[in-house]
Amino acid sequence: MACIGLAALVGGCSWMPTWLGGTPSRSVEPAPLPEFKQALGTRVVWRVNVGSGRNLFLRPAVMENAVFVAAADGTVMRLAPDSGQVVWKADVKSRLSAGVGSDGFTVAVGTPRGELIALGADGKEIWRTQAGGELLSPPLVGRGLVIVRSTDSRVTAFDAASGKRRWNYQRTATPLTLRGLVELAFVGEWVVGGFPGGRLVALSGTNGAARWDVAVSEPRGATEVERIADVVGAPWAAGGEVCAASYQGRVACFEGTKGSLRWASDLSAATGPGGDDQRVYVVDAKSNVVAFRRAAGANAWRQDKLLHRDLSTPLALRRAVLVGDFEGYVHFLAPEDGSVIARERLDGAIVAAPRAFGSGAIVQTQNGVVALIAIE
Repeated sequence: MACIGLAALVGGCSWMPTWLGGTPSRSVEPAPLPEFKQALGTRVVWRVNVGSGRNLFLRPAVMENAVFVAAADGTVMRLAPDSGQVVWKADVKSRLSAGVGSDGFTVAVGTPRGELIALGADGKEIWRTQAGGELLSPPLVGRGLVIVRSTDSRVTAFDAASGKRRWNYQRTATPLTLRGLVELAFVGEWVVGGFPGGRLVALSGTNGAARWDVAVSEPRGATEVERIADVVGAPWAAGGEVCAASYQGRVACFEGTKGSLRWASDLSAATGPGGDDQRVYVVDAKSNVVAFRRAAGANAWRQDKLLHRDLSTPLALRRAVLVGDFEGYVHFLAPEDGSVIARERLDGAIVAAPRAFGSGAIVQTQNGVVALIAIE
């Protein structure tokens, strides 16, 4: 198989666009920062440098009383969410490429060689094991399990206490796949995740059996690049439905129990969706932020003044929708119409989605800055 200019993966080839962490060519210049009228009070409450995560998707795991963060060099920290104070710091003595996943009791990270490492809430290592292929996405931790998705499209569940393998789910690899962040999520009783070829699958947490397997989009086109239709980012779930988005495909929402389609709209997504009670928000491949009405998928608005700024997955809060960009800016958009209403600057590209905390968000940059931004 010829893979000129592409990096080989198990079972095929992998391509990483700029907005998924690839080397920026900047053949298309990013839009200048748009002018805006400040309509929302924001401030950086604290910031901590935890260590570089350049070209990785490391992001914090945010609990009510703890923030767990990691750096590429193997550093894992627990921070106090109200102050950013370091509670403990551990060194797992391995380069990291995935994390952090946590349920507040178990803290899990992964390595480029497929090693999965679990720590306790006190920072002491509990176990480590080989998960298989390279790990890029944060482990999903909860319900007594640590579940990982490796770059060879394999999902493996381990017992959180012992590290014993509980089940494995494997899909056939497609000839060409995106090398990017594809996360798993708990949706009701199921573990839901996206796969190459535009598939969204719900797995039993007990044994890994597929409950449903549905198409977010279908590959189309004459070449393998044109036929890339991978689900990107993490699925978003609320109110009995689950939504996902695919590159060169669609954003679609499904009934969570049976996987029946509720609505879909054509869109080449750069990120997984975010959402609130009224809308689903997605960033497309050109960094337009697009809002859809949850009821039937009608287009609500499009914010096109942040083009080619490599935006993160949107985080919808009560008073704003947040997206980070390649220069470390966090843009606050009005949920009603997408207008820019506030902006803060951190150091380094923001690739991972901001994480909600209180009325604001905790953000990690690829330069290793972790910060709490409050909405006042």
